[in-house]
Amino acid sequence: KVIVSAVFALLLVLSVALPALLAAPEIPKEIPIGVVVDLTGPLASTGRRIRNAILMAEEEINAYMATLGIDSKVKFYIEDDKTDPETTLKAVQSLAARGIKVIIGPEASSGVEKVKSFVDANRIVLISPSSTAVALAIPDDMIFRFVPTDLFQSKALAKLAEYLGKKQVAVIYRGDPWGEGLFLGFKEEFEKLGGVVEGVKYDPAARELSAEVRRLSEIVKGFGAGADVAVLMISFEDDGVAIVNAAKDDPVLMSVEWMGTDGTANMDKVAKQVGDVLVKVGGLKSTLFAPAKGPKFFEFVKKFKEKYGEVPEAYTCNAYDAAWVVVLTILQVGKYDGEAIAKALPLVAEKYYGVSGWTLLDENGDRAGGDYEIWAIVEEDGKYVWKVVGYYSFTEDKVTITG
Repeated sequence: KVIVSAVFALLLVLSVALPALLAAPEIPKEIPIGVVVDLTGPLASTGRRIRNAILMAEEEINAYMATLGIDSKVKFYIEDDKTDPETTLKAVQSLAARGIKVIIGPEASSGVEKVKSFVDANRIVLISPSSTAVALAIPDDMIFRFVPTDLFQSKALAKLAEYLGKKQVAVIYRGDPWGEGLFLGFKEEFEKLGGVVEGVKYDPAARELSAEVRRLSEIVKGFGAGADVAVLMISFEDDGVAIVNAAKDDPVLMSVEWMGTDGTANMDKVAKQVGDVLVKVGGLKSTLFAPAKGPKFFEFVKKFKEKYGEVPEAYTCNAYDAAWVVVLTILQVGKYDGEAIAKALPLVAEKYYGVSGWTLLDENGDRAGGDYEIWAIVEEDGKYVWKVVGYYSFTEDKVTITG
């Protein structure tokens, strides 16, 4: 069972945590933790899975604490931010008004950026399972991220393009901290490999993207639209669907291979609504941080699939681990205090090996590194679904396509 594995992995942490807990009456009977995820917006597919993982964690953590005779329970308060920065800020402020000092989420870097000054000023710990913007890698703040920054994903994308034989890449990307940062990171890494990159930025709030798609087509045509040319789409779910729908009747854009990122990998709407288009252009091979494939991961996947009928991806695993790490940190410090939690959390994360692997953080409070899976849309039994078709090894700086 997942609980048994968790107990074994956490003995070192709890050798310090339990004495602190028993000596400190400052931990409340209910330990409130906020969760800010997208349940109805452009990252809803991932947000729904994260919510489900958090609910699993709540049940398992409370069962675990009961076996230790701890007279407290954790309660997760979930808010929908629709991947809208203003809504994210309102959700965080609402949770703070209830006295909540720890929040898991949001998913998007734009949301993290929006709430950064508020959580720093109010000493609220924020743990994102999926924000990767390099610009948010800041030491000694209240923000932690259980995923590597896009310094790593940029390398993975550049090596993927090289592996696929591409020498020129036309990029269409979101005009937000994540999209702009990833575009610049990819451009730098691919140019180091001798490639050429040209990009088209779009407004994430725009509903109509035909002008940007026409410009993308012009870039591809200028590149020669040959086998050594690719399109890289740096988007989320809804805007990605809009881009593909605007491009599907363009013969130039449909003549080259398309690539994607963690903003599209394993996104339900992309596969269901435009999967038939994308399989014709290579399946939108997309990079996504890879959880370590150990026993704890497979136990978690099995239980998650039995409970919810689908397989969790990396950010789901990261959120589940974040829930465990933050509760263990509260037990470690013996009080529900944002400042104390922020100080101890990196030390607890360093000792924790979860369903996503080792949660070691770097000097900026971000995951210290990791490999990437390569996902693509394939046709299976008349349906279009996401499958893992390859990997990028950071230590080897190498792409392997397996399917």
